[in-house]
Amino acid sequence: MLRISESLENGNTVRLRLDGTVSAVSLPELEEICSRHQGTDARVILLDLAGVVFMNDEAAKKFVKLRSDRLRIVNGSPFIEALLQTVEKQDGE
Repeated sequence: MLRISESLENGNTVRLRLDGTVSAVSLPELEEICSRHQGTDARVILLDLAGVVFMNDEAAKKFVKLRSDRLRIVNGSPFIEALLQTVEKQDGE
């Protein structure tokens, strides 16, 4: 299960704190929230993964695709960071 908390840090940055497990089931809700924030203005989205305890490969692939100048992934555990790097390398090959 994934809990998503939204907080506006300043006029240009919104932090989405994720707590729990990220899987294919939780991705549609996260994508909808990201689209809502990206579609209307030039906000930067910080995906704060400090509370994520597990992420499967499918979710990691989606996160790598979502990452951009306006969507940054922060505070991932060493496991999550290694998973994202592995997926990114596989996509680059």
